[in-house]
Amino acid sequence: MMSWHLWLVTAPFLLLLALSPGPNNFTAMYNGMQVGPRKAVAAASGRNLAFMILMTVSALGLGAVIVSSMFWFNMVKWAGVVYLLYIGIKTWRSAAMTLDEHESENSVVSRGHFPRIRQEFMIAISNPKAILIFTAIFPQLLDLNSPVAPQFFVIGMTFILCEFIAAYIYAVSGKQIRRLIKSQKGMLRLNKGMGSLFVLASMLLASSSRS
Repeated sequence: MMSWHLWLVTAPFLLLLALSPGPNNFTAMYNGMQVGPRKAVAAASGRNLAFMILMTVSALGLGAVIVSSMFWFNMVKWAGVVYLLYIGIKTWRSAAMTLDEHESENSVVSRGHFPRIRQEFMIAISNPKAILIFTAIFPQLLDLNSPVAPQFFVIGMTFILCEFIAAYIYAVSGKQIRRLIKSQKGMLRLNKGMGSLFVLASMLLASSSRS
């Protein structure tokens, strides 16, 4: 099992990693604007389910195959690019709604968690950078003089917890921004701004490489 000393050094690093700006955190911020932090954090279970799958894949050694294979890396990458672009365009187009229509749609969307959970899952599972984190960075945090599997499990669960914390922080910031939006014009700018962030994220992912 991982020592407390090593965990206390590793946990802050994982939290910083989870807090870094990215598509899933943009999604948590947007969900925080739409339905509040509690439901945004619940939706983050989608990304963490994806991360648990990717961590398992990496632990089995398949992650190294994806990272080393140009074909499979690009397959995952471009799936993510297309999905982020779709979200960006959809969010931008929703800027045409009036504020009343927006609030009405929120009352419908907020009834179920599944669409937001699915969105977080799809964004996370189609991001090859997550596989790089679990395949290239996680092993560097291990003490090779101790059993590796329990350490990998502890690091993975710590990362999952950090992702929930990051989702909450971004969701709260989104809620605070939403409180400042009191007009249709403000809503237009908000949705266009978030749509642009998702499109930018898709462009950054498109330009990414295995290095």
